[in-house]
Amino acid sequence: MIIDYLVRQLRDCANFNSAVQVAPAAILWTDIDKQWQSAMPFIKQQLPELIELGEYKPEDRIGPAIWIKCAIAGALEDCQLPEGKTPIIYLPGVGRKDLRAIEQCPDFLRPLAELQYRGCWWAYNTAGRDWSVSSFLTNSKVGLGLELAKDKKTLDAIIQVLPDILETPAERLQGKKLTADEFYAIVLNDPAKDILGWLNNPTDKEAQWLGSKWDIFSQSCGQNYGFTPMHSDLSQPLSLLCEAEGVWSDVWQRFLDTASNLPVLLRSLAEVEPSDLAFEAERYLSENSRGELAIEHELKALKDQLRKDVKATVERLWHEQSGRQSWIWTTLGLSVWLSILSELKAVLEHTEIPFNGSTPQAMAEFYQERFWLADAAAIAAMAKTRDIHQQEVIADVLTIIYTPWLEQVTLNFQTLVEQKGYPGDNQIEESTAHYSAGSEVIFFVDGLRFDTAKSLEVKLEKLGLKVGLTTQWSALPSLTATAKAAVTPVADLLSGLQDNENFTPVLTETEFEFSSYHFKKALADKGWQYLDGLETGEPNGYAWVQTGDLDNMGHAQQRKMPMHIDAVLNDVVARIEGLVNAGWKRIKIVTDHGWLWVPNKLAEASIPKTLVKKRLARCAILKDNMGSTGVTVPWHWNQNVTIAMAPGIAGYVGGDYYSHGGLSLQECLTPVIKLHVKA
Repeated sequence: MIIDYLVRQLRDCANFNSAVQVAPAAILWTDIDKQWQSAMPFIKQQLPELIELGEYKPEDRIGPAIWIKCAIAGALEDCQLPEGKTPIIYLPGVGRKDLRAIEQCPDFLRPLAELQYRGCWWAYNTAGRDWSVSSFLTNSKVGLGLELAKDKKTLDAIIQVLPDILETPAERLQGKKLTADEFYAIVLNDPAKDILGWLNNPTDKEAQWLGSKWDIFSQSCGQNYGFTPMHSDLSQPLSLLCEAEGVWSDVWQRFLDTASNLPVLLRSLAEVEPSDLAFEAERYLSENSRGELAIEHELKALKDQLRKDVKATVERLWHEQSGRQSWIWTTLGLSVWLSILSELKAVLEHTEIPFNGSTPQAMAEFYQERFWLADAAAIAAMAKTRDIHQQEVIADVLTIIYTPWLEQVTLNFQTLVEQKGYPGDNQIEESTAHYSAGSEVIFFVDGLRFDTAKSLEVKLEKLGLKVGLTTQWSALPSLTATAKAAVTPVADLLSGLQDNENFTPVLTETEFEFSSYHFKKALADKGWQYLDGLETGEPNGYAWVQTGDLDNMGHAQQRKMPMHIDAVLNDVVARIEGLVNAGWKRIKIVTDHGWLWVPNKLAEASIPKTLVKKRLARCAILKDNMGSTGVTVPWHWNQNVTIAMAPGIAGYVGGDYYSHGGLSLQECLTPVIKLHVKA
């Protein structure tokens, strides 16, 4: 719809380069002719961050300048703007020049004048002209490019019916010359849209249509749709909408197309119950809510049950509820429990077999073929939760169906490593040897696990890139200090000291600890660029980039980590898109390690203090000439330093939901993604 273009344009004007700019404090929208004011109630529904200058009406997000300053500062109880969105200040009857000249600025505007320096303008051009309604509709850069007749009657009609224009699908207006009659037809010839708009905001619509349109609308409703519009009683039209019989079938179809823009109507529909025994359940939000409550109730009852009982319940619930996947309510995100149930079903399917193999590499191949899906589904189940209560329920279920599988698979892998050896060192050395093969960016993402890399692969393919996902083994232990150094282009300059206690290698020549300073210097000595922030460098050379710190986020968020993964991956995609646009043709994404995530905290494993120099959650450095009863491996940077690995998915320091540094497929089998710009 046209409103979607407006929303995107307003929000996009707050975009900024974080490397050289700070976020704007607000978006200033001047409208000296008050052309947009009649549509503000509808626009505010779509933009909860928008506030309007005017007489004090906090319930409508309208107030004087000093009130607006307090609102954007988050200091008001009567106007809470959403976090994470740049406030938009609509200034009806105000021109940009009114704010520019601070000395002559009217008293009622003066508190806002300084925002022209801390904020940004939504302006038609660099000269600062206001966006008129006609210029917005005709401007091809907005994406609309409508062709309007230029007579006064047409321009007046646009302002008169602006709220209706904003609710109109763009394709209906494109590809033809639009006159006043075309715009009036929007008002008079689309009763389905009018009925839905009125149901979504009856009081405002009645006031807005006061006069001829309200009379025509009321008459049409009575003659053609079987109800008299009264904002005090919506029960009859709401029931008729859900029944969707006769002329109401078109109204229901329009609802299916526009429901995401009708939030108040959706809340009203939650109260509508079927009036007959024979009804289409998919049309009733109350029926969807009943299904959601049934899933919630039964999943809550599964705490501390056996796996077979959980499986039976999930399979039965899926059989009963899966039909709701095609309902409009699921499309609108109102079937959260059903969405979670689908992930729990997937977890059960992929954890039926605590798989093994003849070698660690064989296990890795099985994991890449199928079993990564178990990890992905467990993460997705938690990521789809909406509050701490859902998180607790899903954690209880995953503790039964996912954690034991993860423990057994990890023990299987550790046994194979103990018997056959760890296959990682040679592969890491081979990978770093090829870093000088040609012009490309090495793009480092901290803590990119294989299943999250599969999600990243899908996102990158949408950029039109050729994407190839392979794997390599992490350096041991799978900690950033050890493993990141191993995938840098300067790995050949490093080694480890015998008395090391922090898993960090040193520069072999000087024995200086491998710090960020020495890394950047060593890169420069090899002719590599280190691209910080949003720098794009010289595309004909070699470059190192690091964006997307899943590891720090995991340590900080712990059990809530799954809810934040997608945002980190989106940052990675945006950074890569910038590099591609700057001319880089090849990008190789590498990482240092994966991680374990469990819903119920890692158990604590014991290791005698007398044996260790340094103990972390998933590994410990043994004292010289000391042995351990568990699995031990040499340190990647010094084969004479022995590392004890915590058994299974336990930790020498317990209590975390997220951890790494140990010996598991999830921690050690790391993804490599090669990107090529298609010719």
